[in-house]
Order: sequence, then structure tokens, then C-alpha cells
Amino acid sequence: MTSVRGTVDCVSASRVDVVRDNPSVSAAAAAGAAALVAAAVIPESLSSSGPIMCPVRLLTGLPCPGCGLTRSWIATAHGDLGAAFSYNAFGSLSMAFVAVLVMASGALLLARRDLAPVGRLVSNPLVYAVAAVWIGYGVVRAVAAATGSGLFPSVS
Repeated sequence: MTSVRGTVDCVSASRVDVVRDNPSVSAAAAAGAAALVAAAVIPESLSSSGPIMCPVRLLTGLPCPGCGLTRSWIATAHGDLGAAFSYNAFGSLSMAFVAVLVMASGALLLARRDLAPVGRLVSNPLVYAVAAVWIGYGVVRAVAAATGSGLFPSVS
């Protein structure tokens, strides 16, 4: 009877310590939630102009794979999917992925369950494949910008 009780106590304690035991997943979920809220709150007019923040673009003048993601998220949050896609083709997809991760993490935390399923989702081979395609897209977009081909909209 003691060993069964000890096991139950251990399981219950691990559920209480979910956030402490998964700090990277918890931190990523919190950062994702903050980014989703920011995208919804920031007016779309503020995202269409402003200083260049990307260090790669500042140094080279060429867009990196992440250039335009902030503006794309803001446009997506405000329902302007055409503008979102023109800023970065992966913006709406990445925003949807982060929203799913935030909701899954929130549901697991509310149920006091382990966040390991979220970690497994992030480390899924499909996620790595999409990331590889996204980086490839970024390289092609940078080469197109360097050669002036006009293949992609300018990221200004």
C-alpha cells in the first residue's frame, strides 16, 4: 500500500511542477501568447513603416528568412491575408502554429498535465521540414533581392 501511495504522490507532485519542469516550453508559450496579443493590438498602419530592425538586412541590405514576419503577423491578426503573404509567405503559417502551441500549452497547464506533448509537437520531423523550406524561401528571396529580379515584393 505504501508503494502505491508513494507512486500516486509522485504523479500528483509532477503535475503541480509542470511549469518548473518544462521552463523552455512554458517560456515559449508565454512569449508566443505575448506576440499574438501584440499582433492583434498594434494597428496595421504602424507596421507599414518604421526603422529596419533586422541585423542581416542592416548589414547586407538583403532580407533574411524572418524579414517581414512582424508585419505579416500584424496583417494576419487584422484579417489582411494578402498583405500578410506579401510581407512574408510564412507569416500566417507561423502565426497559426504559434497559436496552436499557445492553446495546447494553456490547456495542458490548466489541466495540470505535463507539457511534453507540446515539446514533441515542436520536434516533429514535419516541423523541421517546414523550417527547412522556410529557410530555402529566405535564401531564394535574398538572391532575388540581390539580383533585382522582382520575383518577390520588396521588403521595405
